[in-house]
Amino acid sequence: MSEIFVVEDAKLDKAIIKDVLNEMGYKVKCFFKAETVINFMKKIDSASLPKLIIIDIILAGQISGYQLAQKIKSNYNIPVIFLTGASDDKVQDNKQLLNGDLFLNKPIDQSELKNNVKIIMEKTRSVKTSKNDINENLVKYLDNQIWYYKDPYTYKMVNESYARFFGKNKENFNNEYIFNILAAKDAEEIIAENIDIFWDKKTFRKEKWVRNFKGESRLFKIKKTPIFNNRGNVKHLFCQAKDITEQNILENELRRNRDNLQRVIETIPDMIFLINKAGDILDVWTEDESQLLYSKKEAISKNIKEFLSRKTYNIYQTKINELFNEEKPVTFEYSLKINEEKKYYEARMLNINSYNQSQRIVVSVRDISKRKKSNLKLGKISREYETIFSNVENAIFLINVENETLKFQRLNTFHEKSTGLKTENIKGKTPVEIFGEELGLELEENYKQCLKKKVSISYEEELDLPAGRRVWLTKLTPVINDGEVEKIVGTSLDITENKQREKEIEYLSFHDKMTDLYNRRYFENEIQRLDSSRRLPITIIIADLDNLKYINDNYGHQKGDDYIKTAAQIIKDSIRKEDIAARIGGDEFALILPQTGGNGAHKIFQRIKEKENNYLKRNDSIEIFSISIGYAVKDRKEVSLEETFKKADQKMYANKTENKKR
Repeated sequence: MSEIFVVEDAKLDKAIIKDVLNEMGYKVKCFFKAETVINFMKKIDSASLPKLIIIDIILAGQISGYQLAQKIKSNYNIPVIFLTGASDDKVQDNKQLLNGDLFLNKPIDQSELKNNVKIIMEKTRSVKTSKNDINENLVKYLDNQIWYYKDPYTYKMVNESYARFFGKNKENFNNEYIFNILAAKDAEEIIAENIDIFWDKKTFRKEKWVRNFKGESRLFKIKKTPIFNNRGNVKHLFCQAKDITEQNILENELRRNRDNLQRVIETIPDMIFLINKAGDILDVWTEDESQLLYSKKEAISKNIKEFLSRKTYNIYQTKINELFNEEKPVTFEYSLKINEEKKYYEARMLNINSYNQSQRIVVSVRDISKRKKSNLKLGKISREYETIFSNVENAIFLINVENETLKFQRLNTFHEKSTGLKTENIKGKTPVEIFGEELGLELEENYKQCLKKKVSISYEEELDLPAGRRVWLTKLTPVINDGEVEKIVGTSLDITENKQREKEIEYLSFHDKMTDLYNRRYFENEIQRLDSSRRLPITIIIADLDNLKYINDNYGHQKGDDYIKTAAQIIKDSIRKEDIAARIGGDEFALILPQTGGNGAHKIFQRIKEKENNYLKRNDSIEIFSISIGYAVKDRKEVSLEETFKKADQKMYANKTENKKR
């Protein structure tokens, strides 16, 4: 990486130059004094010498920038760019400028700095170009318009940007007379400028509206720089232009608003002071002069130290040093006792240091006494809220909303105890970061509904948390400020036991307690639901337990109950997972076989009979155990399941008659 030395004693300028060069990919070494540079260069070998040195003409120390450049040029073949805050005339009149290759005026134009560094570095790399020439490779990729005159009347070359503006190819300009390119009036004006520059040996700058080949006018900031030969005469003329049309529009707008700015300052509630680094008050603005301890005229003649206590002034001095060291605004609070009343203020300081001016600071002072009192009240309310939050026996959680990103803020004590989660483990994290992608996204969906609707919402959720799987009734309430949701307050009530009881009640309402099969109510609901189904065929099987009355009369009702349970188990073991089996009477069972025709129903029938025979072979079986079965199939939409049920029931009674004959 090529290295560039920067010799500059102004901290801000040095920072700007360093940032630009680093952005261009150069390594930068900065120096404060010329003497330091000379001593450093004596100690390094030729391979470590910089490719370019940028020097401020006026430096701290005994050696000026001009003298430093002269020493460098006499001992090393290193190009130099001068920095100066002086006018072009003063610089060009100084013959010591010949010690530098180019010069830049302050304040530094970053675009111009980039272009000039590219020019110098390209000159250094090129072996085919003479010391003061600029080749085509150098200028063709620069963003600004670049063109080059070999004499006052003739182009040498231009870059693509310049040629494109006039609707031509850059080759059209090579060694071509200006009159053959531009309109006669424009050509005469430019040639007159060029002659003056060649004669006066001074850089020429101006802003000018120029019309392109489309007839559009654009405002350019133009700089024409003479390139000197070894005898100090102008050899060629290097020109560059930056399109500042949009910048000009903004500047005009700023000028139009300048008067309004003063009115704005006078309407804001703050007291605004303009002071220097020593604390002397230079100006004051306020809408209400009664806020000042002195009149505006009296205040301007005083130092800030006269307003502040010793303790506050020490804070002020610390903040002033911080302001200039870190180069960013600083804020601090202080208090004053006025008419036996303690008043609180907030001061915000901004460094507005500019070139050729002493360091100046704008201090905006606001009376925050009301805010301080409000903060005391808020503190009391906050303590009360904290007591309630920590002791209520509901799980409460807070969620921060930051640009629609949801992050947990805290949990109350009851929440931590009942879930096993801890505030320190979830604070500042999203649901996905805490619970994983699947559950986290599910939780976020609920939270975003609250965010979107901006109203309270309630829902049930079952969560597997460190303290175990529980069911919660959760309510989310948005905290809205200026129409936007800032936080979500969540309260969760553990309803696990209630849900379990509900499930038990629901189960009992649809199941037969003795057999654990579905009951008649559930069966009839399913008949009604499936009656309109297009997924045909559907088979209904009716099974009736034979000889139940005989068992009850001769062996007792307990044996009769066992008889019913045995039949239920045989039926349950014979059907498929998708089939529905119900006990619809004391000794009567009904089965619904979805998407099952006659063949499938017959297989179920055979399975029941097979298991019935297996039971009868057991030593503890009831010898007269028998189940009568009938089934019917609905294979057309026009046929109702009620009709199908009746047909199955008829077939069951027919089967029962046959069983009695055996």
